[in-house]
Amino acid sequence: MMNRYRKWVDLFLALSGVALWFLLRQMLEQVWAIFRLPMFADWPVQLPAVVALVVSLLAFSLVKRNKKVVGFLDEVSQELSKVTWPGGRETVASTGVIIVMVGIASVILFLFDTLWGTLTNSFLAL
Repeated sequence: MMNRYRKWVDLFLALSGVALWFLLRQMLEQVWAIFRLPMFADWPVQLPAVVALVVSLLAFSLVKRNKKVVGFLDEVSQELSKVTWPGGRETVASTGVIIVMVGIASVILFLFDTLWGTLTNSFLAL
């Protein structure tokens, strides 16, 4: 079943593969350094990067061929298309309300902390 959001699912999977490659490459470079595994200086690409690339491509192809995973991601994309996203003005107004509420909560917590600290210091000074 091909739906109109398949390109977004494919893009998400591809970006996930790139992120996996980057993280695996970083991790394998550390493992190579810790265990002092051989690095071939004359190679244009180092062995940890190649291993990470192979593992990432394998993971990408396995996930891409898994009908349950792709079906789930298709359903997620379809459900997200049904969401009513707020407009610009509503987003700015909500952000303003949140900033004011966080400020009020910060002042209240500061007052309670100051009061509690003063009471604790007074009690300990006895």
